[in-house]
Amino acid sequence: MKTLYFDVDGTILLEDEGVVKPELAAGRFEAAVRAAGFERLVCVGNFGAIADAMGKLGLEYDALGVLYDLCDGAFRDEAWLRSVTTLIGDPRHRAEHIDYAGDWWYLDDLARAYLESSGRQGLYEEHAGRRLLAPDPQGDGGDVLEWLSNSSRTRTSGRSR
Repeated sequence: MKTLYFDVDGTILLEDEGVVKPELAAGRFEAAVRAAGFERLVCVGNFGAIADAMGKLGLEYDALGVLYDLCDGAFRDEAWLRSVTTLIGDPRHRAEHIDYAGDWWYLDDLARAYLESSGRQGLYEEHAGRRLLAPDPQGDGGDVLEWLSNSSRTRTSGRSR
């Protein structure tokens, strides 16, 4: 199953501004993800820790609804997002939640740091620009769309741990 592990801040949203990157707005991020053939999305961003904390407190919290709103128009089809997306509750160790034996793709402006902190330094160099992208956190999102477009044409057989 082709799975996209993705961050929000600095990846979909402009870092520290909380607004969607212009090229990813109006549902263009979702359209590119769907065109690339992703069947499963896993949000590895810090937002997952907030959702996890709310659950542990026993509070009713619509985490996927909040994620949809937080992404500020990058997604258009909320029902689809809900049907394919899961959140991880421990984003500090996000690289440890990736299934490297599967068809994984990783989109995170801090990918290098998280891979290094999990002892997977070599994965960044081996897969940067192919299976993983660390987009410009202040960019317009064009790098993300290009990478997603390339991922739909790339048949990468080298799964790595």
